[in-house]
Amino acid sequence: MPVESQIALSGVHKTAFMAATLRAGHYLHADEPKIFEDAYAHRLLEMTDDEIKAFNAKIPGHLLSTCPLRSRFAEDRLAAAVGRVNQYVVLGAGLDSYALRKGDELGSMIVFEVDDPPFQAWKRKRIETLGLNAPMQVRYVPCDFETMSIEDALASQGFIADKPCFISWLGVTQYLTLDAIRETLRWAGARPAGSQIVLTIVEPEGRPAQTTGPRNIVDFTSYISMEDMTKILHDAGFSRVEPLTQAAADEFFKGRTDGLATPDFNRALAAIV
Repeated sequence: MPVESQIALSGVHKTAFMAATLRAGHYLHADEPKIFEDAYAHRLLEMTDDEIKAFNAKIPGHLLSTCPLRSRFAEDRLAAAVGRVNQYVVLGAGLDSYALRKGDELGSMIVFEVDDPPFQAWKRKRIETLGLNAPMQVRYVPCDFETMSIEDALASQGFIADKPCFISWLGVTQYLTLDAIRETLRWAGARPAGSQIVLTIVEPEGRPAQTTGPRNIVDFTSYISMEDMTKILHDAGFSRVEPLTQAAADEFFKGRTDGLATPDFNRALAAIV
């Protein structure tokens, strides 16, 4: 991608571009009805539509659907929470376009995009280059996760710690150690009652030796079963854990003719304080 000449990309940065490419390919080329409509992903990428289509053509259907499905699950839950919470924290925001897509609909909702400083700087420059205007409700929160706590990073941007919030943490846990996962979830679980997090895991059955597809952009560090993550969430202070069940996920793929299939070992779940 041309962007590589403008930012020193780590492997994790590359996964953010991959996720956006999957969302863009779904929006541009998947059959109707779309599982998730991200009309900005292809604009934020420095790729042509043909390049996006070619990239997605190499991905098996059960992996191709992972990013659209997890984004749909997270934003459906967020939509249901609007009115009860007005702080949305996107951890590892990457090329998430929620704020751009919602624009004037945000109302009193403040969106805190938390990400690695150089990647976030590139994204903001890209938005400017495209002539887009980020809504005034967006707070860009640069956070070097190796040296700075999420709590400190958010506090500097006006996050109100004693008010409920909604947190999304998608496509990240597989790259972290269990200790790092628990630390973030302890912070999330200490939020006020009514707060909620949506996160994803890769189950142990999804180890590379037992599945196919592109998994070598960054080696996965943690594989967590739904049972183990449920316990971790309860230990972190969450009172309820509500996974996206296989049956509920299957409903999105009934009757599709574009090859999309329910993700096999990539699972999404919500937890409520």
